[in-house]
Amino acid sequence: MIRGVLIGFLAFSAHSAVGADIGSSKIPGFEFSYLDIEKNCSAKRDGRSTLAIVCKGSDLKPISRSCEGFLGAGLANATLNCGGQLWVLNQRCKIEMRGAEKGDINCQL
Repeated sequence: MIRGVLIGFLAFSAHSAVGADIGSSKIPGFEFSYLDIEKNCSAKRDGRSTLAIVCKGSDLKPISRSCEGFLGAGLANATLNCGGQLWVLNQRCKIEMRGAEKGDINCQL
């Protein structure tokens, strides 16, 4: 009996861990999720090696204000740099350039 309960609990725990998705994962202290960032924000070339982060919607303004991007050696080496409370994005999100002028932001849980 105890063994069956333990197996059921472990199965539930594994399902709960897998069930967490990017859309339900809010950024601490903000009312938007990583999925909101992916859908509504992009990187646009702002200079030789700088990228502006542009977001649709007033609720995502903190990202446009606190984050910027940089190009290293080539388009494959774009990095995201966010300050303040949004520093957590530096670890979970990255810029993928789709051409010389524009890139997408992709986040992971």
